[in-house]
Amino acid sequence: MDANPPLLLTQLVRSDVLGPSGERLGRVDDLIVRLDAGGYPRVTGLRARIGDRTVFVPAELVAQLGPGLAQLTSRSLDLGQFERRPGEVLLRHDVLDRPIIDVVAGKLVTANDLLIGHVDHGWQLVGVDPSPRGVLRRLLPGALRRSETLPPATYLDWSTIQPFVGHVPESGLIMPLRAVARLHPAQIADLIERASHEQGEEIIGAMRADPELTADVFEELEPEEQVEFLESRSNADVAAVLGRMAPDDAVDLLGELDQARRAPVLDLVPQPQALKLRSLLQYHPGTAGGMMSPDFIAVQQGTSREDVLERIRTDDKVPAQLLGSVFVVDDAGRLIGTLSAVDVMRGQVGQPIESLPGLLRRGVSLDADLQDVAMLMTDFNLVAVAVTDRVGQLVGAISVDDLLETLLPPDWRRRAEADSNG
Repeated sequence: MDANPPLLLTQLVRSDVLGPSGERLGRVDDLIVRLDAGGYPRVTGLRARIGDRTVFVPAELVAQLGPGLAQLTSRSLDLGQFERRPGEVLLRHDVLDRPIIDVVAGKLVTANDLLIGHVDHGWQLVGVDPSPRGVLRRLLPGALRRSETLPPATYLDWSTIQPFVGHVPESGLIMPLRAVARLHPAQIADLIERASHEQGEEIIGAMRADPELTADVFEELEPEEQVEFLESRSNADVAAVLGRMAPDDAVDLLGELDQARRAPVLDLVPQPQALKLRSLLQYHPGTAGGMMSPDFIAVQQGTSREDVLERIRTDDKVPAQLLGSVFVVDDAGRLIGTLSAVDVMRGQVGQPIESLPGLLRRGVSLDADLQDVAMLMTDFNLVAVAVTDRVGQLVGAISVDDLLETLLPPDWRRRAEADSNG
């Protein structure tokens, strides 16, 4: 058995501060750590109430720390009023009872208690207890033993946790990008939607160093959340986000902005993306033209199978959900047919793309409605469908993801989250 099992923060707060001879000097008000060093934050000291003053007790002066007591090696303390230094975080005041990010699970949990582990010459923050037991310890202190410790399976390792720090401006800390970059954009969007507005802003702020990730996350946010976070940003910032989003998602977001902002924002979007957005804006959202993406893989008839596979491998502009389909056109850009990437891989070496088995010579027109698109995709088990203009030229593509997002009710994300938690 570990001779120094982890301590619970709730066992330490309000503990007696004792002098070298055991005399009571005051009580523990909080534990102080530094989060700017990474890893497991070292406890640098205690914030203690000594008489009528709140003072700093360096960790080096703490000989023993345990449930109900903190014994010092010396009575010689600086009795100056406690002042937080840059990088310092108060565990009870700044972290306990607050939402934090479980980076492994990609969700918010509440820090109902914190675990303090003993290391050589001191202590460090090692874990979080998100269970209701942490609350019960304070509401029903007699129901749980004061000397209680937790088995490792009941708490989260601190290395998998990212706390919010924006509510502690005096600490000078910002949330690091690495805390959220390992998550899928949809997970980050869920975190933003579940967090408070201030916490959501902190997550978005952490992503500023990665514009591509920011755009990917905005694509996953609900429209009302997108607008809420864009309202406080300049037109240039909004244009920068729109410029990196998938055009079909960007045009939807543009439509959610106040009418007075749309034209000024669009004028600031990079020209290639702005042209795509202006083109998409002319179509009703409920038609194929309003759902389609202008980014897709189109190859001319006569292109070899190998060249098509190389195009799929190297294209970094087409959305991932449209990389599984290849659209074949003639010299005038008119649609000949659609192939799946699997059909292309199964073809013979050097075989012209239009001669491969599985070529579907069907598409939908710009004014086709949702039912027309859904029926074609269902009848032929398609993951994407081509959109053509009046003369048959290929102008866009609709993925099954885009179709489902249009057909599902506006609150589908919340219903799915409620079912998964229910």
